[in-house]
Amino acid sequence: MYVNPYSVRTLVLRSGERLPVLIERTSGEPLFEPTVYSLSELRATNKASNTIDQTLRSIMHLHLFLHARNIELDERLRQNTILSLNELDDLVRYCKQRIVEQLSTDHFPSQARSPRRGKSESIRLVQSQTIVPGVKGHTAANRIRAIRDYLDWLVRYHIGHTSPSRDEESVLWAAWVRCKDGLSARIPRHKSWNRVGQREGLANVVRERLLAVTAPESTENPWLSEGVRLRNHLIIRWLHDLGLRRGELLNIKISDINFQAEEVIIARRADDPEDPRKTEPRVKTRDRKLPLSSALCKLTHDYIAKTRRGIEKARRHPFLFVASGTGAPLSLSAVNDIFIELRLAFPEWFEQVTPHALRHTWNDRFSETMDTQRISEPDEQRMRSFLMGWSPTSQTAAGYTRRHIRIKAQRVSLEMQSKQISGGTTDE
Repeated sequence: MYVNPYSVRTLVLRSGERLPVLIERTSGEPLFEPTVYSLSELRATNKASNTIDQTLRSIMHLHLFLHARNIELDERLRQNTILSLNELDDLVRYCKQRIVEQLSTDHFPSQARSPRRGKSESIRLVQSQTIVPGVKGHTAANRIRAIRDYLDWLVRYHIGHTSPSRDEESVLWAAWVRCKDGLSARIPRHKSWNRVGQREGLANVVRERLLAVTAPESTENPWLSEGVRLRNHLIIRWLHDLGLRRGELLNIKISDINFQAEEVIIARRADDPEDPRKTEPRVKTRDRKLPLSSALCKLTHDYIAKTRRGIEKARRHPFLFVASGTGAPLSLSAVNDIFIELRLAFPEWFEQVTPHALRHTWNDRFSETMDTQRISEPDEQRMRSFLMGWSPTSQTAAGYTRRHIRIKAQRVSLEMQSKQISGGTTDE
């Protein structure tokens, strides 16, 4: 087994910002071009540290590939070339592998020359190769996109710093366009023909049961401490009433809430120096201001006054939701644990209950309200996109309205069948 010669480490700057860097293990020094890229292209455009970390890990796969194939990319650029189509095929195969598989072999399957085998032995070999587990398609696709974008920057960086002749630049750029198009064409495409079992919102009876069971005064509430009951119920209400992501919920500061105006600001805060959490919750969507119901405002105010204020260490940071023991900002894993405890306490009811299921549920309820009020489809899309933090032209809504669309389609189908029977129509 080979040792990974590269590593992504996170530096904590004096300002409290986190800066991931790709280093060479033997020297401990950051790799020059990836570091310049992360500073000039990623950090300069306010990319979150988690995003920079994932991008650098993809670039690490490129360097592992170059290392295994003995390719000197700087020399290739000086020769006004980059990667051949065969090398692109190998690189894409490499991106589909887990890192442990990448480090366990020196060569790619396409280059390995095996002795001739009998027909049946060849079939057995192919079968054994196809069951080797790799990464998921979307993971490989993200790696390839990140590598493509990095190489695009690297070619431009090389041209800007070496000042080649016009002919040399033209040759290199033509080589890169072929390479770029080749990588883009090889990105795995997501084909999801099987819609059965995909994540949907909760049925109304389950949703109502969830709100009733988690009410602080409920005798069925699974938590013993009054403060934990109030906090956990409030978390579920915020997720249910506003359709927030976990990261958006945990990113809320008390100062973001205007109790008089009954509204909250969902703000993006990449690498917030006030956030001491190792895994910082992220707001993946756009900043937005959302209205709060009077009931939700009162619940939130009660939690701050009765529970949060009584935890001394909670006063050291501004985040709304805190751990009951330490007073630290609540973590993503702690929110997951709340839902795990609910599923364990009520397995017959809450098997499908997760934080993200409540986001789907909010979208189902929003669709039902739009149908009732007969809002036009374009207006509905714009309103949904604003409240969810998506761009006005986003098509993300399709993934959050499966249950609503399925139920409407089933109703239409049954209505058609009923009309067919009552009308005496028969198949010929």
